[in-house]
Amino acid sequence: MTLLQTLQAGDMPAIRAAVEEDPAAAKIPRMIGTAAGRANLPAVQFLHKHGADLNAAWRNYRPLHNLMQTDPHASAGKPSPERLACLEWLLANGADPELTGAWPPARALIVAAFVGESAYVKVLRAAGAHVDGFTGAALGDARLVAKTLARNPDFARARGSGGLTALQCAAGSRLPKVDGISVATLLLGGGADPNLQTRSWASTVDATYFACGAKNSAMFELLLERVADATVAAGPAVWGKKFDLADRAPVNGADLDRATANGKPLLNDLIRWGQIPQTMWMLAHDASPNVPDADGWTAAHQAASRGNSRLLKAVIDAGADLKRRDKSGATPLDVACRAKREKLMALLA
Repeated sequence: MTLLQTLQAGDMPAIRAAVEEDPAAAKIPRMIGTAAGRANLPAVQFLHKHGADLNAAWRNYRPLHNLMQTDPHASAGKPSPERLACLEWLLANGADPELTGAWPPARALIVAAFVGESAYVKVLRAAGAHVDGFTGAALGDARLVAKTLARNPDFARARGSGGLTALQCAAGSRLPKVDGISVATLLLGGGADPNLQTRSWASTVDATYFACGAKNSAMFELLLERVADATVAAGPAVWGKKFDLADRAPVNGADLDRATANGKPLLNDLIRWGQIPQTMWMLAHDASPNVPDADGWTAAHQAASRGNSRLLKAVIDAGADLKRRDKSGATPLDVACRAKREKLMALLA
């Protein structure tokens, strides 16, 4: 077994044997990140003893971030004593909470706020993690944010070390009993732009994206009231099946035919990935199935390629133009024929 496989299995005797066989493997950043992500303190200590860097990054995740953000799209849940002990050991032995990691890049305190776990915040602060206006925004410290704005009026439009704005930090916090609305109101009053985009893993995201992730309907509504682009906001709300938030987007002027995801019209992208509930929501809210992507594919072309008769029937019922040709001249029926989708061919014929 490779070292990675033994770390994933959590087998310490096998981990020791793998490092003995290949000592250089202990220094590969992915290995220490994997051990930390599983809160396997004996493995973390063993790898560190054999040269692993506690601040190494793999795909922009450092051990601290891997340990806390076990699922990038969800709250962490209450950490086990073993996970907290591993966090404390990492910090005591050189892991730097001020280095950025994860996507979008953020310091450890902000990541702790984004996963919504106060226990992580407590450990990080006890280890000396720096609290400034950006981390203060994530922690819901309205007094600190107000003081920061008073000292530096440009703070509301500034970016932290990882590129996040203070408004995004406030919008993405899942910490319980935190008054993020007061912080966001201060920042918006100071000139914060809710439409400012920050680079994430494969796209750019704005403050409404973070509010959606945190399932913070009050924050989402506040941002829309303060001229956040409702069309942009519709994307993460619909994709995340947060339909209570998505319902607010059209009311606030969202044009679902202009909404995009992954470089495609939002409806087309949802069909591309087989997202049935989200597709039905879009069609129920009058999204057009005839908006083409860069290759000329409409929702009908996309559905014909997927092989899902329910999706194809839905876009047909919504008024899809079945004679529409893409840039190569293909109709949805041509796409279904190429893919040998017999059921779909019958629907399209």
